Amino acid sequence: MGRLSFVGLGLGARGITLRGVDEMVDADVVYLEYYTTPHEPQLLKQVERAAGRGITVVDREFVEDGGRILEEALSKKVALAVLGDPMIATTHNELRVRAVRQGLETRVIHSATIASAAASASGLHSYKFSRTVTVTRDSVGKLTQAYHIIHENLLEGAHTLLLLEYDVQSGEGVAPADAIAGLLLAEGNFKRGVVSEKTLGLVLSRLGREDEGLAAGSFEALAKKDFGEPPHCVVVPGNLHFTEKEAVSAFFSVVESDLRGNSDGVSRTAQTLVPRYVAKTKRALASVKSKLGTEYEHVLENAELYMNDAESFLANGEDEMAMLSIGYAEGLLDSLSFAGTVKIDW
Repeated sequence: MGRLSFVGLGLGARGITLRGVDEMVDADVVYLEYYTTPHEPQLLKQVERAAGRGITVVDREFVEDGGRILEEALSKKVALAVLGDPMIATTHNELRVRAVRQGLETRVIHSATIASAAASASGLHSYKFSRTVTVTRDSVGKLTQAYHIIHENLLEGAHTLLLLEYDVQSGEGVAPADAIAGLLLAEGNFKRGVVSEKTLGLVLSRLGREDEGLAAGSFEALAKKDFGEPPHCVVVPGNLHFTEKEAVSAFFSVVESDLRGNSDGVSRTAQTLVPRYVAKTKRALASVKSKLGTEYEHVLENAELYMNDAESFLANGEDEMAMLSIGYAEGLLDSLSFAGTVKIDW
């Protein structure tokens, strides 16, 4: 009876666990893939030395297809060695699901991954990290999703981990400066006050290697630095506990009194937009009241009531109702304009 094992190598070949070594030694076939993670040139030799055997390097298509791996695992012990923790990648999870559905025995040999390493290296509390974002080369020019996720996390006081894509085959990836520029561009588009040049950022480079690099500073300062070879990730901290400030100050060699979390002053979307819309609607109401006859009083009255409701809902934290109410108010005024009854200069 065969078996399919997923062996995590951690942040490099030296990060493999003893159990991981045993699993590769016991296997009939061992594959190694690292197509999304920059690695040190000697990785293959180090893994072969640890396992005491030859290992076959495979590419993205081989693992995503998975046909040969699953076929061999029917009668052989097959081990797939990957950097980090195996089940962090959805491709490996999907392959394991297929194996289980075919009745194959599967094993997962866990190891360190960037998610845990980023918390450890930065000195930030791991339980305060919320949704993680991958910044790809295709998305870096328009970081809409990343921007909104950072916003949500900051409202909770949580930290955000940005994983910067790197493609091993092409040798291309996202530099920290590019990710920061993309976030500032998104701020310019949405104007929600989520990030700015003063935003505190942490850049973690080549974690787990002897040449790992740590840098902390404002977005403005970080955008001007060269952080060397990938891989890189960026952390946008939320609220900072005093013990986190102490750790960041020590690990990143920055003055503790200069450290400020990014959650202070960040407003909910409705808190930013509803006051703008209310002010705009008030101006529009004032401009049309003198232009319309009494037959439209009920329309203007309802628009004003909806506007007041919006402010009341916002004050009570009912953001969705606040947005709906101000939308109704604007809609009533727009209906007068669309009907040609009055021209409204918004």
